[in-house]
Amino acid sequence: MMSFAPGITVNGIKITSDQINAEVQYHPAKALPEAKYEAMQALVIRELLIQKAASLGFCAREESVKNPDQIIDDLLGSEISVPDPDEETCRRYYENNKKRFYTSPLFEVSHILYLAPPEDDDARAKAKIKAEDALARIKSQPKLFEEIAKQESGCSSAKDGGRLGQISKSQTLPAFESVLMSMKEGEMSTEPVATEVGYHIIKVHERAEGKQLPFEPVKDWIADFLKSQSWQRAFSQYVQILAGEAKISGFRLKQADTPLVQ
Repeated sequence: MMSFAPGITVNGIKITSDQINAEVQYHPAKALPEAKYEAMQALVIRELLIQKAASLGFCAREESVKNPDQIIDDLLGSEISVPDPDEETCRRYYENNKKRFYTSPLFEVSHILYLAPPEDDDARAKAKIKAEDALARIKSQPKLFEEIAKQESGCSSAKDGGRLGQISKSQTLPAFESVLMSMKEGEMSTEPVATEVGYHIIKVHERAEGKQLPFEPVKDWIADFLKSQSWQRAFSQYVQILAGEAKISGFRLKQADTPLVQ
């Protein structure tokens, strides 16, 4: 079997292909080379931290393999400290990011689904035609929506005339949600909506707009978020210092701004 990246060493300690292949599962990515790079980066960073922990007396190098995560946690807890953000900083973040602190709109929705898997082009074409035909019938006779839903929809909501009940953000497929968020109360989708499961006709019975959350209920979340951001920056700087002091061969370390262990 060909090794993806032979010869990675950190101060003389070798990172093997087996280690890389075992680590890949914790780094999902669009392509395997990207996942393997992320895996190698995580292993290099982990080795840098373990070696630092050993040099500071947290553990003996040969003992670190038994419980590396705890040793790394102890090291980082000792070496990295960031202050809690004050209320003024939190309030400034709130004022500059108010759009993040809206409750999700609520929708009372019905739909009719014509099932078709994404890999079956023939089934997709037939489902789209059926959805277009149903939509044309409903546009001429709006009262037919519930009847067609009961007779033709491939969703379990068919028995209820297509009613899905109350829906908020992140409860439906992305393509469905994208159209839904643009619809007003009383509207029906103007054309079939394609998703991974088929084609939908969407009808919005009611829409309740989201509301701006005041500062007080969200200030603790903001404080935790800002502290986490500060910690990540400090972690990245710490790893870059360690990398600068180390002899690393067979791998070039990028900016370390994400957690190394999943």
